[in-house]
Formats: sequence, C-alpha cells, structure tokens
Amino acid sequence: MTPDDIKTMRSAEAPASTRPLVRLAMAEYDRTRPLIDGRVKPAEFDLTVANPEIGEFCRRPVYEEFDVAEMSLSMYVAARVRGEKVIALPIFPLRMAVLGYIFCRADAPYRHPSELIGKRVASIGYRYTVNLWLRGMLKDHYGLAPEQLKWVTGEREGAGYVVPPGIDVTIVRGRSPGELLLSGEVDFILGPEAPDEFHNGDPRIRRLFPDAQAETRSYFQKTGILPITHTVVMGEATYRQKPWITAPMVEAFRAAQRSIDTLYHANPKHVSFADGVFFLEEQRRVYGKEPYEHGLGPKNRNVIDTFVRYAHQQGYIDRRPAVEELFAENTLGL
Repeated sequence: MTPDDIKTMRSAEAPASTRPLVRLAMAEYDRTRPLIDGRVKPAEFDLTVANPEIGEFCRRPVYEEFDVAEMSLSMYVAARVRGEKVIALPIFPLRMAVLGYIFCRADAPYRHPSELIGKRVASIGYRYTVNLWLRGMLKDHYGLAPEQLKWVTGEREGAGYVVPPGIDVTIVRGRSPGELLLSGEVDFILGPEAPDEFHNGDPRIRRLFPDAQAETRSYFQKTGILPITHTVVMGEATYRQKPWITAPMVEAFRAAQRSIDTLYHANPKHVSFADGVFFLEEQRRVYGKEPYEHGLGPKNRNVIDTFVRYAHQQGYIDRRPAVEELFAENTLGL
C-alpha cells in the first residue's frame, strides 16, 4: 500500500520501546478510535494503525500488507474456504442494520419484499456482504428469493466470486443504482450504501419498509442477529510467526469498545445527536448493553452460522465450514 492509499497513518515509527510493533489496518469508527489515538493500548505490543477507506476492505486483500487487517466477511469466508492463506480473529468491527438498505421510488406501491417478485433490482455489485445478508434474510423471512429477481449491477464480480446459475444479472456501466431507479429502469435498489440521491434528500426515493427501524428491531428480537459485515484477519504465515498477537488484539478491541460505550453512556453530551440522550437509552433497551460484542460466544456463533448458511446457499462457498475452521485456534475460547 502506498501512502496515497492510506487516509491517515499515526505512529508511523515504533515508539522508544522494546515491545514488538504490530501493524494494523482498520477503518476509523468511533469504536476503533481509542486504538488509533492511543487511549487503548494492547497489553503485549505497540501498535501502528493505518486507516484506509471502509470500501478498501471489500475490494482487495489489505491484510497482505499488514500484520492484522479488517476484511469484508463475505470476502473472507469465501477466501478461507477455497484455501487462501488467511485466518480470522473473532473481532467484528462493523455490523449493519441491513434492512434499512433497500430503497424504491416514493410513488411505488411496494410495502413488503414479497411484492417485488419478478421485479428489477439494481446494486453496485451482486457479491457484497450486505447483499448476501439481505438475500438470505429476504428468502428466510419475507418470501423473496434472489432467483425471483432480475439483477442489474454496475461491475463484474471480483474477489473470485461467480454469480451462481439461475441468477439473472445484467451489467450496466456508468449508471448509479439511484439513477437507474429514478429513470424507471429498475423497481428498487439494495446494497452496502444508501444512494446519493437519498442522502441528499431527494423526495423521489424512500426506503422500502415504511418503518425500517422497527423492522430491524423486530428481526433482531426474533433472531438475536445484528448482522456482522466485517471481521479482522491475519495472513496464516504471520499468524504462525506471531501467534501471540491474537488474544491481546481481541482484548484491545474489547477495551476500545468499552471505552467508547462508557464515554457515551456516562454523559450523552458526548454524542452529536440532538436527541442523543433518548437515542442511547433506546438502543440499550432494544439491543442490550453490548451489541458490538467480540469473541465467539453463543450470540456471535449464531450470527456466523447463519451467515455461513447464506454464503453456501448463494454460491460463495462450496461447503459449510464449522465456526472453528474460520477463526484462529488460539482464539476459539475467547
């Protein structure tokens, strides 16, 4: 990775210390900022942190250039199962309320995914982790299977992924999903990002679900799943050479999360939301005290098991590995 590929790089040189130095590539989230700015330090080593843009971890194997790196969960699981030399740690820096990432025109009659059978859907690409989650959830809980749609994407699939037989995909270059939706060329869109038009307040676009937040909460209450979309990985060679990285790294991410949670809940004035005090109380009531849980406890195993099942059904992997196969052996009890 060249300097131009990295937005920020802090502590580029090792501190005056005899402790080992570990290089981490991680997007800047509030929950990782304590690691970036040094408020939280791993117990056994010093850390330098590079902050590529979030999408970098979905497009290429950033981990090859660092000791430890963030990685798209779908990209990782597919790479691991086909034998690439990479192994995950049970760290989950990104989870998403994916049911809020389905959009249609404001004048469309649709209110439920089952009304979209036979329709045209646009996305930047087919393979992305959010799309994997949404296809699985829509099939399991809403009666809409991916083969019942006509897909329009803007790029050929990467990361070794091949769209499975029976899926109708047309590539339309140079047009964003939002443009295709507003022109009437597709009926709805989904994907890892809301369309720019929606971000900019265009009244012609709305979310599919009339109350996507309530739908997300209902799904969580039924399943216990807040979808994980990214994990943290090491190259196998690095893991073999430096197995002592794993447990302190997991604990460092836990400590960073505790740090930011404590900051927010101790005084909601730290949060830049006008109604932050109510928002934080409501989030804790609905999702519990630790929705961003790391480790392989029962809740996370349920999420990973479900994700692996969806990945197998959708052609990302040719078999369903056990959770233990996906994570470093010395982290399985963490």
